[in-house]
Order: sequence, then C-alpha cells, then structure tokens
Amino acid sequence: MPAISKGDYVLVTGASGFIAAHTALAFLEAGYKVRGTVRSKAKGEYLVKLFSGKGHFDYVLVDDITKDGAFDDAVQGVDAVAHLASPFYTEGVKDPQELIGPAIKGTVEVLESVQKYNPGIKRVVITSSFQSVESPETHPAPYHYTEKDWNVDSVPHVEQNGVESEGFHSYSASKTLAEQAFWKFIQDKNPSWDGVTINPPWVLGPIIHECDTPEKLNTSVQIFYKWASGEKTQADLPGEDDSGNWVNVIDVALAHVRALEVPEASGQRYLTSNGPFVVQDYLDVLHSRFPDLPNIPIGQPNTHDQAIKSMDFVDGSKASRELGIEYTSLEQTVVDMAKSVRERFGF
Repeated sequence: MPAISKGDYVLVTGASGFIAAHTALAFLEAGYKVRGTVRSKAKGEYLVKLFSGKGHFDYVLVDDITKDGAFDDAVQGVDAVAHLASPFYTEGVKDPQELIGPAIKGTVEVLESVQKYNPGIKRVVITSSFQSVESPETHPAPYHYTEKDWNVDSVPHVEQNGVESEGFHSYSASKTLAEQAFWKFIQDKNPSWDGVTINPPWVLGPIIHECDTPEKLNTSVQIFYKWASGEKTQADLPGEDDSGNWVNVIDVALAHVRALEVPEASGQRYLTSNGPFVVQDYLDVLHSRFPDLPNIPIGQPNTHDQAIKSMDFVDGSKASRELGIEYTSLEQTVVDMAKSVRERFGF
C-alpha cells in the first residue's frame, strides 16, 4: 500500500485533545496539511492560533462522534485519517456502555464515512491503547507485553458485572472492543485503504491543548500535577496506582505520522512505550531539576531499578524498529511536563 506523501491532507479527529493536538502539530511540522475535528468553534479557533505559521490547518465541527454521519463532511477531500477522538475516564462510570458505545460508534462512524464519501483514501490510523493489550488477571505481573497480546479480561468482566463493573475494566473494554471493531470492519469490508493502530500506555509530556484548570487536564498529566504541586505527600507513597509503563506524547504523535508514512506499517499494531516508571522517578527529577519547588515528597531516592523488577514491561521496540521512534528520556519528559503545567497553572 502506498504511503502518504508530503503535502497530503490528513484528518485528525478529536484534534483539541492532549495527544491529538500534538499529533496535528506533528503532521504540520512534517509537511502535511491538517484538518481537525473539534466539538466547538472556540476549540477550533484555539488550534488555529496555536498552529499559526506552522502550515495549513482548518477544522470542522463534530459535536457528537456517535451521531450517524458525524464525520461525513470531515472525511471529504483528505488523503488519510488519524482517528484519536474517544472518551477517556475511569472514575464515576455509572454504566460501561457510556464508554463502550461512543468508543465503538465513533470508530465505526469514521470508517463508514470514509467508505461513503472518500473510499480512495490511502490509510487510517487509530489511537487504540495499551488497555486493549493488557490482561492483568490472566498475566500477573511481571509480564512482558508485545503487540501479539490482547486484553482478554475486561470484556468478560463487563459482561459479568454490568453496571457494577470497575471503571478500569469499563474503559479497557471500550478500547478493546473499539480496536476489534476497527480490524473487523477492514476484514469484512475489504476496503482499498488499509489500517494501523497505535497502542500507548501512560502518555506523559508537555501540554499544548486548551486547558484552563488543572482539573481538566488529561488523566496522566493531572496525576503528575498532583505530585509536582505538592497536593500529594509522603503519605501517598509509594503511589503504585500512579505508576506504570509510559511514553512521551511527542513520540506518540510522531508514531501516528510514521504509521501513515511507512508502507510496511500496513495492518500492524504498535505499542509505543519506553518501559516502566514509578512515582519515585517523578520525585527524583523534580528534586534535581526544580529545587525551588516546595512540598515535594522525598521518598526513597534512586530506587528505580529495584522498584520496576516486579512490574510489567510493555515492549515498544517494534515502533522503534519499524517506525523509527527514538523515545524521549523520562527525565526530559518530566522536565518538559513540569514546565508546561507550571507555566499554565503555577505551583
């Protein structure tokens, strides 16, 4: 399958989100024209200003990704699609279907619109998640995950527990079922275009999207903010629920670009991961690089190697090998993330 060429027009859905804003910027910086979908004119105009001087960017309004024909206008005239729009939260989930329904419908709506109005498109890449890969009950830690793995825990959990399902499993089931719907659509419809998925774990790094309060930060950066601002204390350590495998948002954005550029990416899943981290790693970098910050817990410095021995390892080497992703270091990621949230909100 031919890859996209410089100057081609790429649709980025959900362009005002944390990962998607970086992805739109990455396409612009790589020499592509970008159309973004946003839920409001205000969000669209924020991005127009953000991307001023970076190349051609325009936007279309899609206020509800679950509406029939939601993306009909958006897909017309583009050469490829990067689909990033999907709900993401695990707290306060009253019914798994409030996540599962939009995740599947939003994905299928994009593909249906492509087939109706732009069937000659070159490729579609979607942002899936490590949550469609991880099976913590089936594979107790430490386990080495690769693209061959699928989440086989969350969908049965949701089927058995219904509205009593854990929020984590509800979200994980939504990502698993949405990715499976993507691959099934391609298998059933046999379109002329092909597909790729990007499956990141925790996504960290600087924020560039519109966000006016810390409470509106995406989940991973919001958790970091609580440690960097001193909201979380020594009593909250070791912070195991705030640790996991991670990747820099800029690397994830570039992976979307490369997934559309590299012919051999056709039909592939890509885990984008730079390995495991623990909260202590945050603290060590903050103490080293931001000595003026008050109220940062000390914990047990320089214990990374020991702490990760019992953790899962998410193998991101395939994305390095095939997409040319050179992962940003955790120290640089934490520094850039701290600077961006500090400039935006202060602490």
